[in-house]
Amino acid sequence: MATILVVDENHVERRVMRMTLEGEGHRVAEASDGAQALRLVASFAFDVVVAAMDLAEVDGYSLIAKIRTLEGRESTQFIAVLEQMDEKGPVESFMAGASDIIVRPFGAHDLRAVIERASAKDTIDVRDRLVGIQLDAYETAVRLQKQARR
Repeated sequence: MATILVVDENHVERRVMRMTLEGEGHRVAEASDGAQALRLVASFAFDVVVAAMDLAEVDGYSLIAKIRTLEGRESTQFIAVLEQMDEKGPVESFMAGASDIIVRPFGAHDLRAVIERASAKDTIDVRDRLVGIQLDAYETAVRLQKQARR
């Protein structure tokens, strides 16, 4: 089972996610904001961090980027929790380093599935490579658009 950190400002959603994941046998910690999450990740190794992207001071995108720079945390997988109307969120999440996303509202079965994907060691490498390919394609598209505007 995985060691998971759930980061969300909404204490009810954090608790529901924690209870769901603990029911599956995972070890789960909670953080109410990005700063608290950074302190926890600096002290403890987590397999997966499930983070709301709309956090106040240290948003989820910055949180992922900062954790990625911590020594010994290179293998941590990130799941971005997005709002349904967030059109840029999926691309920005993957660009920040998320390995998967989950969109609100979601149910327990959705959360279980995304955690299973993130903690399945044999699929992590494939997913990371696919994210890299997606990022390369996105960067190429942006570069071509800039060239076309000139």
